Amino acid sequence: MGEKEKRTKLAKSMGPGAIWAVAVGSIIGWGCFIQGATWTERAGGPLPLFLGFLVGGLLMIVVGNSYSYMIAKFPVAGGEFAYAYKGFGRGASYVCGWMLSLGYLSIVALNATALPVLATFLFPGVFTRGFMYTIAGYDVYAGEVALSVFFIVLFGIMNYRGTKSVGNMQLFMVLIMCAAVVVSIAGTVVTGNFHASNLTPAYGQGKSFGGGFISILALAPFLFVGFDCIPQAAEEYDFPPQKSKFLIISALIVGALIYGAMALVTDTVVPWQTVTSLTDSTGALVKWHTGAVLEMAMGKIGVGFVALAVCMGIFTGMNGFFMTSSRLVFGMARAKMLPSVFGKIHSKYNTPHTCIIFTMIVCCICPFFGREVISWVVDMCSVGTAFGYFFTCAGAFILLKKYDDKNDANRIHPVVALAGCAISVAILLLLIVPGSPAFMAPQSFAALIVWVLMGGTFYFCSKKNFAKISKREMDYLILGNVQVVRHVRAGMEKGAVIKATVVNPERKESAV
Repeated sequence: MGEKEKRTKLAKSMGPGAIWAVAVGSIIGWGCFIQGATWTERAGGPLPLFLGFLVGGLLMIVVGNSYSYMIAKFPVAGGEFAYAYKGFGRGASYVCGWMLSLGYLSIVALNATALPVLATFLFPGVFTRGFMYTIAGYDVYAGEVALSVFFIVLFGIMNYRGTKSVGNMQLFMVLIMCAAVVVSIAGTVVTGNFHASNLTPAYGQGKSFGGGFISILALAPFLFVGFDCIPQAAEEYDFPPQKSKFLIISALIVGALIYGAMALVTDTVVPWQTVTSLTDSTGALVKWHTGAVLEMAMGKIGVGFVALAVCMGIFTGMNGFFMTSSRLVFGMARAKMLPSVFGKIHSKYNTPHTCIIFTMIVCCICPFFGREVISWVVDMCSVGTAFGYFFTCAGAFILLKKYDDKNDANRIHPVVALAGCAISVAILLLLIVPGSPAFMAPQSFAALIVWVLMGGTFYFCSKKNFAKISKREMDYLILGNVQVVRHVRAGMEKGAVIKATVVNPERKESAV
């Protein structure tokens, strides 16, 4: 590749409101409004659950500081993939990108398969038609598959046709979701159905306090995944990337508050131990516990508001991770680590259209495997995002140690980056070490091994191709026009100084 060859870039078309909405909408997905009772049961009580949400959010803010630092330095598509390359080289960037890609794709599918759960509650019998087969104890119906596929294709088309309109739509849906959450909580209190006594005993039902707390804390990468949509879209900011710190922290705070609030509503209307055993008029176990509880508290109005919140949570999650998945694949393709077709930009819409089509096809296959099989990917998603967190924090630490400038307005203390590394490693160990309270289900662990083996195979098959690219060229492809490098100025006793080196002479800009 010659220096005059142009590097494909995405247009700057997204404002801070849209980016913030992408993050919040991606953090708050179907689980917040459907899994509350299941999470309380997993924690062994509401106290370890709430503390797990709170501490998890705080830990992610520590990690988020490293993200904001790296975004300000390298506002390019690919996010963690690019940061891993800067800190550790092309091999690490491939590992990081591969692990993250599974998590991002799976979340689109998870949100899509949550739609039939909601539809079954709101419209009994309408979509449970055309029985196909049973997988892992879950009955797969053609009607439910068609519903999931329809919305996957719909959001795929919207992302294909442009980013700015998608961002504005995301902001609108997030505001509706937040309003619906506030009304659901206020309505429960006003109608007199909020009873703090239903939260007792606060913990100890089948788990120790510590074990329950850790099991929720280990879910933090999955619960709060979404704030890392902010770096994935950094190349499309139409505002200074330095603003990303506020967007990340505020998105995490709002996400933690919504998680805690919805769990509180579910656990206070009736004794929390009985929520998962609620039955409908036919005597069958209720699938959507939050909806059933809100119906008891507020009637059909309550169901309507929480159903609206669920729809917005599902739609914003699908929309946000469509964008995130496609940008990650685009970044890897631009670095020649994936086929070049994924690195193309649509001539009219200026979107990575091939990546979006790829995401849409993969996600359309998932509903045919049933919701139980897809739910096994949740723990794998946590593993993948933990890798992303680690490489971002470690990359920030390396950059700070090598080129730290105390006058840099975006500077963070190296200890903060190091703490982010420790948090990431701890979460990863909780998930993969046998005997841990948060150890993955056997099916999830087996699927993770398969994914790692696939990634290793693809890496060694493609290594010859991208290994031929010089470091200079790879720097340009992944990180853009300017790289931060260390030069030794001859004759200086103190040696190293910081200097910006322009790789592409077409445009000069400073990264530091």
